[in-house]
Amino acid sequence: MMKSIVITSGKGGVGKTTVTACLGKALACLGKRVALIDADFGLNNLDVVLEKENRVVYDIADVIENKCRVRQALIECERNLFLLPSAHGYLGERVTAQNIKLILNSLAVTFDYAIVDCPAGIEAGFSRAVGACESALVVTTPHISAIRDANKVIALLSSYRITPTIVVNRVRGDLLAEGKIPSKDEIENILKARVDGMIPETDGVYSFAEVPKKPFELLAKRIAFGTGEPLDPAASYRGFFGSIRRKLGRRI
Repeated sequence: MMKSIVITSGKGGVGKTTVTACLGKALACLGKRVALIDADFGLNNLDVVLEKENRVVYDIADVIENKCRVRQALIECERNLFLLPSAHGYLGERVTAQNIKLILNSLAVTFDYAIVDCPAGIEAGFSRAVGACESALVVTTPHISAIRDANKVIALLSSYRITPTIVVNRVRGDLLAEGKIPSKDEIENILKARVDGMIPETDGVYSFAEVPKKPFELLAKRIAFGTGEPLDPAASYRGFFGSIRRKLGRRI
């Protein structure tokens, strides 16, 4: 049976769409058939993150308006990984949770996972995406404002009878090792939710193909099989050599 997961966040700019794309790819590498659905009708860019914006022919609006079938709108990104793009300039208020649910039902025959990229915040876009899915991942960063907003989203998800898990993105390992940002256990205690992924901060700008694989492989295994632990971004910054690495980092 297909599992539907909405990827959401309270605060914008925490990397929600990148997490959606990378988690989808990691699950596909485990042999799972994955459909990524861009349900953000305002700032939609999942096709751009996946580097497939030039291949869009039909989109989710065309499916909803019966201009094409779901399979016609799907873009194959790589083996086992497909994208249903959002609609540029489409009026999101015309889309309902029931519309998205019907799309998910049609995908359930051939896919193991449907991952829905939800707009940030708690407005109408949040309601229609969350209302169509059975589980949720809340993306945050280890900063107090993002954690506070994530807490508000978690409280709202309870009204949908969804108990989410957490992905902490952009974690600086050196600051984590020094106790300057909250640890995995501290975030779990604050949010009263399990952390399934710790994604380290990386230097520079990279393409989707260059995103570090390991943290998302571990996240995918926890979601698919319930095994393993999240990556520890601070591991290489502990101990004698870790302290040297932290000092060198400050000088650069």
